[in-house]
Amino acid sequence: MYTILLATDQPGVRDNFKSYTHWDEHGYTAPLIFDNASDAVSALGRETVHAVGIHLPASQSAALYDRLHGMHMLFLEPVSDHAALDEVLRRMTSMIEKQAEPRADEQMLKTLRDTFFQSLLDGLMHSETVLRNRLMVLSLPVRADARCRIITLHMSNADQYMREVWAYGRARLAMALRKFFQVESNGIYYTLSELRAGEARLLACPTRAMSDEEMEALSAAHVREQINRVCEFLELELTAESSRELPGLMALLRTPPASPPPR
Repeated sequence: MYTILLATDQPGVRDNFKSYTHWDEHGYTAPLIFDNASDAVSALGRETVHAVGIHLPASQSAALYDRLHGMHMLFLEPVSDHAALDEVLRRMTSMIEKQAEPRADEQMLKTLRDTFFQSLLDGLMHSETVLRNRLMVLSLPVRADARCRIITLHMSNADQYMREVWAYGRARLAMALRKFFQVESNGIYYTLSELRAGEARLLACPTRAMSDEEMEALSAAHVREQINRVCEFLELELTAESSRELPGLMALLRTPPASPPPR
């Protein structure tokens, strides 16, 4: 049987989880329900929990997310009606079972990570819950709410380079550039997007506590070093066109498009 912990100050969500009667049908025990982060944190030290739902003000939830960091915890949506909870539990059961399966081989995991980050950078991800689950399932050493940086890399004379020097296409060039830029170094995890219109975006996410100034200095040094190596080995000139700070990966989430009105 699986166990869910819910931490919310929303009466509608709390009442929905308390009054729901089909937990055992989905393979769950009765949930652990708290209206504050402090009690939830204490419970995590005593109980075996398979998934967590959080709907608290940011000032309270930060402490709970800190406690969950490194626990490889799944997150579920704190919904307020029984039909939605049925669907949430079906999805969550599938994710828990997949979590117990043998992990994909190293190359497959790299491909899944690249796809995840590209979707995030393209604005195709809308849910904080999905974002946190993907970080956990893909064993990524970064946090959804930690400050990060995004650096735009520009190819000089891109068309000429692709025509006269590089004969293997943009996808292969992006793979080659990832071998230089996409590493985990000095407490920062780097991932590089696909090449589009002669540009690629490099996402720098800290894997340990560090100041904004340290992250900016380390990421700038990494970019300079790899630009020089790319120039030396691939004869490709790159420039860092821009670098900006994000309050966290959640800043890349997009509001889903509104459904068309019924006819």
